Amino acid sequence: MKPLLFTKELPDQPKEKILYSAMHLFVSKGYKETSILDVVEMARISKTTFYNFFRSKDELLARLFDQLADEFLREVEKAIHAERKVAYKGYAGIRRYMELCKDHQEIAQVLLITSVGISPEVEGVRRKAHHRFAGMIHDTVRSILPDGISDSEMELVSQAMVGAIHEVVIQRLMSGEEEVEVESVARLLNRIAVGSFTALALDRNPPLHR
Repeated sequence: MKPLLFTKELPDQPKEKILYSAMHLFVSKGYKETSILDVVEMARISKTTFYNFFRSKDELLARLFDQLADEFLREVEKAIHAERKVAYKGYAGIRRYMELCKDHQEIAQVLLITSVGISPEVEGVRRKAHHRFAGMIHDTVRSILPDGISDSEMELVSQAMVGAIHEVVIQRLMSGEEEVEVESVARLLNRIAVGSFTALALDRNPPLHR
């Protein structure tokens, strides 16, 4: 399936047509204001075809969320792997995520704000994406930290960093109050992440006092 984020016209396959149409309608009209009829009309399919793929609008949002989150995080993975310097990999990943949120602000708003509390299924998909993002942070820093730090502690810090990144995106990128320089904000967030993981390392390996 071609990434929805970079698709500029209605796809050919029915399921892709539905997801593409839903993405644009949820952004332009709003999730609550969009009906299944709106989606099938824009997708140029029948209601029967819609129900062949999705049981409800909530399920459609969950599948759309899953698809878009996967596309965002695949881009983050690419940025991490493309950075040769290990010390800069975390920064590269955070910067790419923030670039995507800035370039696709309306879609990011659906994922981070509009979809909150819609249904247990959507929340499950949100948790899965959050866990995957935290896992990337965990894996990126694991190789450069000393032994002795438990995975549970690293997972906790990684999850906290994902929450911090999302909060910055919501409060700074989506507020529209000022122009945000992604690079400088990403560097600051990366320094916070590095500082948090370094604190864990120091707790496990305290300096000797004379």
